Amino acid sequence: MLSHMMLAALVAVTIPSPSPSPGERELPTIVTVISSPYCNSLADHFNGAMLPMLANDRVLDQTSVQLDNINSLFDYPNFTQRFLQTRDQIGKEEVTLNKSLSNIAHNIADLRAGAALSTDAQAKATVEQASWELQAAYDHQRQVAIDLQDMYWTMMNYKIWRANPALGGFDQREMEQPPEMRDVKSYLHFNAQRATIDQNEDKAVDVAYTAAQTYCTPKK
Repeated sequence: MLSHMMLAALVAVTIPSPSPSPGERELPTIVTVISSPYCNSLADHFNGAMLPMLANDRVLDQTSVQLDNINSLFDYPNFTQRFLQTRDQIGKEEVTLNKSLSNIAHNIADLRAGAALSTDAQAKATVEQASWELQAAYDHQRQVAIDLQDMYWTMMNYKIWRANPALGGFDQREMEQPPEMRDVKSYLHFNAQRATIDQNEDKAVDVAYTAAQTYCTPKK
């Protein structure tokens, strides 16, 4: 996943861009931001949505590890302890994700409404496009959060201490099924959802910077 640079150029005056890490995009620095209702709305609400979404992406990095642990749970004799630890960690992560959703949704709605603060049709369209790219990323992030919540409660109701699993947790019939049928990430569409989130976040960043550079910087 491309790591965004937190849109520093949209939030303040004369903020230098940090040096990018390997694999990161180097986003341009906006040295001066024009203060106007349109530009203020763009900076406040785009960052208000994007920053917690990026924080959620980091939570999902941790969740990815937990899901891998579930896939290999019954490969170890201490599977009960591993199950409980993984379940509790997923519970914490899904709570973090789901608690963030309301604030993100409000900022996306406010960003979209802020497009009307400009009388320039193209300026309006650009912010609206950024908001819809964010909305698409949010919708997928929300779905992942809901799926993880459902999974957590399923795990809460599973009597792990009664389990007497075959080697690897699958009997012979299950072992003959395609590997993706035994992969919790595949079942949750986890990797596909995250890929879509990343794509929409990248598009949103590109469009927001276009709006900021075009309409919120002094013209030479």
